[in-house]
Amino acid sequence: MKPILFFALFCFSMNCLAQLPASGTKVSGPITTKKGLVLKAGDKVRFGAGGLSSGGYQHIYTSFEKFGQKTAGLEEGYSYKYAQIKEFREVGTGDEKRYVALVRPKGGISVNLRAIDLEPAIAAKEIISINDVAISKLISKKTI
Repeated sequence: MKPILFFALFCFSMNCLAQLPASGTKVSGPITTKKGLVLKAGDKVRFGAGGLSSGGYQHIYTSFEKFGQKTAGLEEGYSYKYAQIKEFREVGTGDEKRYVALVRPKGGISVNLRAIDLEPAIAAKEIISINDVAISKLISKKTI
């Protein structure tokens, strides 16, 4: 009886220590980033080169459930491919609040939507254009 009880307690404690998936509230309508870019569902984004030395992406994740996990970055092979924004999620609170775009890359067969941490992905040039307009041009229009 003791071994069964020990095993049950061990499994329960390990389950409690597991990392919970990212939680975020779904945002309807267009969003505005801190840089002033306005994005909406249906917009087309273009991936740049991956920010990691392996060619993988540091701020684009394989799914929203794995958002924020260092080992869940999108693998190489998406450079200069397009994806369509399906929806947005808002994560964090206060000054730490940021938006995550859920996208489906063109030609992808995966069921999971990819998750893009928008602000850092744009800053790292992992996202280089929106609706075929370069990010740098969109930001410079906002500052004029």
